Amino acid sequence: MTYEAALKYIKECAKFGCKLGLERINAILKHLDHPEQQLKTIHIAGTNGKGSTSAMFEAVLRQAGYKTGRYNSPHLSTYRERFCVNGSMISKENLALTVQKLIPAIDQVIKEGFGSPTEFEIGTALAFQYFADQQVDIAIIEVGMGGRFDATNVLTPVLSVITHIAMDHQEYLGDTLEKIAFEKAGIIKPGVPVVIGVQEPEIAVYLKEQAALKEATPVYCGDFEYQDVLISEIGTEYRLANSDLGELKISLGLIGRHQIENSLNLIAALPVLEQAGFTITRSALLTGLQEVVWPGRLERIKTVTPLKLYLDGSHNPDGLQALVNTFRELYPDQRVDLLIGILNNRPLAVMAEILAPITRKVIVTRVPDPKSASEELLGEYFRNQGVAVAVEPDPARALQLLLGTTNQIAVTTGSLYLTGLIRSLIFNIGD
Repeated sequence: MTYEAALKYIKECAKFGCKLGLERINAILKHLDHPEQQLKTIHIAGTNGKGSTSAMFEAVLRQAGYKTGRYNSPHLSTYRERFCVNGSMISKENLALTVQKLIPAIDQVIKEGFGSPTEFEIGTALAFQYFADQQVDIAIIEVGMGGRFDATNVLTPVLSVITHIAMDHQEYLGDTLEKIAFEKAGIIKPGVPVVIGVQEPEIAVYLKEQAALKEATPVYCGDFEYQDVLISEIGTEYRLANSDLGELKISLGLIGRHQIENSLNLIAALPVLEQAGFTITRSALLTGLQEVVWPGRLERIKTVTPLKLYLDGSHNPDGLQALVNTFRELYPDQRVDLLIGILNNRPLAVMAEILAPITRKVIVTRVPDPKSASEELLGEYFRNQGVAVAVEPDPARALQLLLGTTNQIAVTTGSLYLTGLIRSLIFNIGD
């Protein structure tokens, strides 16, 4: 099987949409002799910060000398980004070989009446099989959506992590923070320690209660005290007084106060990792956090100087508010030019209102997805906020308009799918 044929096989399953549940993925893994049971894993759920948190875990564990696997979704430029070993994405050859291993199991599951798997279920099985074949020491597995019925929730990890919870995917997860937290809490396993990221107070209480019901020792990141924060164009610095490694002065390779909170998810987990056999030295922690990269998350693109161009995949109000807060700290007296496209299941008016205070001009374009919101409608919401609007449905032409701005600062945001396309156009990469 070629890489192109394997990718086509996977993509054809996208037509089956999102089908939450664990019966089918369990059946597939059974026919593969349960590769997930051969792995030690860290399982990460949450609304925002899952990807950055997983990248931090992976970078630090790799710096400590462990062979790591990392499974994330969605990807930006190529499907292979979802499956990384020691920071390197799966080769085309290994992806094709692994898909070929999956096909007999998938065919058998369909014959048994479980129905056709979704694209995400195939990706999840692929990740488990590939990491088992590569004999990684530990795999960091990011939940696709929710938690309770997400295909990744067949794991019994050494550690569960729940990052910040906010409103997103309400059509699947519920229309309140409490309902969404219920779904995320579904990854908490009996007796498995859980790190609870910084949350709204009532959500933190709820998650601690859920952990107690399952006798899963909770560690809450809101109990950590940090200070001396410095946010710059190259990263974020802060001082942490009360870690298990004593006082730490930390430099992050990622930009924004929200990345401090994401790093606390890792720092809180250090004692649990030690008990699971993964020793993280002070040096490995500090070096890994300083060197961590996570494309498309307030990523500075340095090839288009003198324009200060950032790519950011924020796609819900909580994520966009973090972006706005960061730009206010980075450039307190300046406004940015935006290139934006958003899916039609998002609160467009709310998102425009959040972004308007830092925006000089917005270029509205189409997300490369059938669910893209109307450019005209999105543009009208920005006009209502007093922002100058240009509408360009073609993302490539919209990018050229942005790059031609006379403004000093520009950012693309609103959708990871759009960010991935823009990044592919800039660097001429991807499938």
